[in-house]
Amino acid sequence: LAQLKWRVHDPGAVMKKVVLFAQDDHAAAECLVPLTSNYRVLGVGHGATTSIFARRCVELGFAFANALEDQVVAGAMEKFQPDLTVLVPDLTGALPGFASASARNYVVKVGQKMTGAPWPEFAPIWLKQDSRVSICRGGEEVGAEVVPVGKEETALSLRAKHALVAARLLKTLLEEGEGALPKLDASNWNFEAEAPKQIDLKWDEDTTDRFIRGSLFPPHDPAVVEVPGKGETYFIESMEQFNDFRMKVLEEAGTLRGDHPRSYAADTHWYSNVGGSIVKMGDSDIHMPLKTSDKKHKAIIPGAALGARKKLRMNEPLIGPNAERYCSAALASGWIGVEGPYVKQFEKHLAQICGCSAACAVQSGTAALYGAMKALGVSEPCHHVLVPAFTCAACADAIVHAGGRPIPIDCDLESYGVSLEAVQTSLEADKNVVGIVIAPCYGVPARDFAAIQGLCKERGLWLCEDACESYGASCNVRGFKVPVGSVATLSVVSVRSEKMIGVGEGGAILGNDATLVARAKWWCSRAPCRGVGLWRVYEHDAVGQNFRMPEMLAAVGCAAAEMLPVMIERKRAIHSWYEQGIAARPGLKGVRLQQAAPGDDSVWWINAALLPEGLSGEEVGMQLMKTYPDIEIRPGFFPLDMMAIFQSSWSKPCPNAQLLYQRLVCLPSSNQLQKEDVDRVCSALLESIEAVSA
Repeated sequence: LAQLKWRVHDPGAVMKKVVLFAQDDHAAAECLVPLTSNYRVLGVGHGATTSIFARRCVELGFAFANALEDQVVAGAMEKFQPDLTVLVPDLTGALPGFASASARNYVVKVGQKMTGAPWPEFAPIWLKQDSRVSICRGGEEVGAEVVPVGKEETALSLRAKHALVAARLLKTLLEEGEGALPKLDASNWNFEAEAPKQIDLKWDEDTTDRFIRGSLFPPHDPAVVEVPGKGETYFIESMEQFNDFRMKVLEEAGTLRGDHPRSYAADTHWYSNVGGSIVKMGDSDIHMPLKTSDKKHKAIIPGAALGARKKLRMNEPLIGPNAERYCSAALASGWIGVEGPYVKQFEKHLAQICGCSAACAVQSGTAALYGAMKALGVSEPCHHVLVPAFTCAACADAIVHAGGRPIPIDCDLESYGVSLEAVQTSLEADKNVVGIVIAPCYGVPARDFAAIQGLCKERGLWLCEDACESYGASCNVRGFKVPVGSVATLSVVSVRSEKMIGVGEGGAILGNDATLVARAKWWCSRAPCRGVGLWRVYEHDAVGQNFRMPEMLAAVGCAAAEMLPVMIERKRAIHSWYEQGIAARPGLKGVRLQQAAPGDDSVWWINAALLPEGLSGEEVGMQLMKTYPDIEIRPGFFPLDMMAIFQSSWSKPCPNAQLLYQRLVCLPSSNQLQKEDVDRVCSALLESIEAVSA
């Protein structure tokens, strides 16, 4: 036969060899789909960025080469001896020089060429025309298909449509031959017009909108508009941005946009050490366009150095080398919801780390605390729960959300965990206590944990361990060293980005009572009716919450969990450097680091320095941030007993928690710190103390 016609479903057919030249990552990766059976494939990266295509080739067991290495590709082609080559898609008009003389060489074309257009998807959107995908051989079109262009279509979304059609046409070509390909009249698809370079302020709204959409192809630069008479240009990604540009830049001459040099990007925390001021950062106008001159700051992360010293951060995640692989696999599977395989694997990781037999991954540590409280029966204001006064307010928040009443109690001044004395005093004074939340602070096990656990058993109270900052540590419980989180009635962890395992935001409920963990999971799954059949899936027995963790976060979590031993090793090294740095400076003699009880192994998530009596943590911390903007500092927890929202006739003052808040300074503890970084922090702390004391 003159034309190519392969019957791949024939069990006796010889496996054909195909070379796929990729000029676009997504389109070429999509065209690998029809090649997954009965083909030997060599993928060749022929564009600027083809990392997704390369990874997909490897995942499917195909060979891959990069066209940047001409000799390597030429040698591979000569050895491979393909039956067919395909360029997907032709974006430059420059065909690869490696095409085989013995093979049938095809080119996939998408959209329409237009002089001055940044990509072939621009013309159909700009001219309000349908688009097309064609397959050509020897410069002649052998098949094509129309691709409708929607009213909200962008260049990127149209490229995704093109990729799907290209894969479908390639499948037809491979399985049925050129004759089976659909045909179109090519004479109606030639455009003489030239694409504009930027937005013209004289255009009407529809024309402007089409230009913006035709230019929108992230991560490439979007459309540009110029301020008349000033020479300033702005990026425009949507009509909302363009309208803001006209109103705030043109009509107000840019007076609302203050430009000033910065050493560090704005921080998104409630506090920011930029310039030593405490502010809540937020977007004042989400649609305000970006100046093209500010492009280098467009994707900058909060608090990052902008040409200044590197930031010595409080904490950073250690994600691990498998994160991209796991996330790519999750995306390729099409399952990014809850209850996926990575969620299950992540739950196994966390259960193993915390010494538990069951786990339920949720969307935050606060969500985990809520699920634990509901599973433990907290539902009425008469259900009083003792909580640490010196901790994040999340544990008290969760009790309130569950329906109970949190009662803040005091801590010890060594480990900063709740003290046995405070627990005993509260139990004697309050007969409505149903349980206790204990929160090991800053990666250090609570000094009195074993005694409090024994007291709970004796009195028939449940114990929930808020291990959000301390999992990976171990504590001494009656002569046995056990993982933090393993012996409480229920435990919770956080996997927020700065925690020991960071995924962005997330948490988990854990325990050795699978029934209790399942009950917590039920509350975090909107409390559905049980045992009533599939057709009543939307019926509920109670008012729960939708808190389950999605698959992508769990994929990151699996990679980060694999790195926990490295994280712990680095954290302990950093703590030892702080011990050495403080001891080596006589001026820091009165500064005391947090103390672990004998037999406990801490992970030192954060290194907290208690200043000598008479010094204010706020004054020293603010002075340090002002002088050293590269050093992140954070205060100690604001005591829960001092917050009006948690005060009641049952709550009492917690002097130790108040002392810690007044005199504590939390120092950078990121796993990325080196010894010289810790030395810089110690010197900065000494200098700040001297400045405040002068």
